[in-house]
Amino acid sequence: MMGLPLGFAQPLVLLGLLSIPVLWWLLRLIPPQPRRIDFPPTRLLFQIKPKEETPQKTPWWLTLLRLTLATLVILAAAGPLWNPPVETATSRAPLALLIDDDFVAAGSWDARMRMTDDLMARAETDNRAVALIPMSDPSRDISFETASAARVRLKQMKPKPNAVTRADMLVPLGASWRRPTTSR
Repeated sequence: MMGLPLGFAQPLVLLGLLSIPVLWWLLRLIPPQPRRIDFPPTRLLFQIKPKEETPQKTPWWLTLLRLTLATLVILAAAGPLWNPPVETATSRAPLALLIDDDFVAAGSWDARMRMTDDLMARAETDNRAVALIPMSDPSRDISFETASAARVRLKQMKPKPNAVTRADMLVPLGASWRRPTTSR
C-alpha cells in the first residue's frame, strides 16, 4: 500500500469506505431531534425560554467526529497488519533471494537464515523455483533451481569477513532479468 509495509487481513471490507460520503449526506440531511422539556403547566413557566436550544443542523465538528469514527471502525474491521507475514503472499512466480552475507550481516545472521528458510519452505510448498544470490560473489551466474537444492546451499552459507560492494551486483542482476529464465 503506497510503499508502506501495511496489509489487510480482509481487504474487501475496505469497500465500506465508499459508504462514508453517503453517511455524511445522511448526517447532514437528518437534523438532530429537538429536545422536549416538560414543565408544569403554569403560565409563568411558559414564558421562560430554555437555556439550551437545539440547532437546526448538526454541528460540523460532530459530523466530522462521527465520520472519523465510522472510518476507523471500517479500517479496524479490515484487519490491518503492519509488516504482514510472508504467508499472505500468494504469488506463483519464481523466487529470487538476494542474501547480504558480509561481516555486517553476521550480527543478525540467524534471523536472516530463519526468514530465508521460511521463504524457501513456502516456495517449496508452492512448487516455485528459487534463485539464491549471495552478494559476496557477484561473478556467480544467477540461475533458478528447486527450493530443496537452494535450501542445501543456504545451509552452507556463512557470513564473509570482508565488506560487500553492492554496486557490483547491479551488472549480474540486470543481465539475469533481461534474459528469459526457465523456472526448472
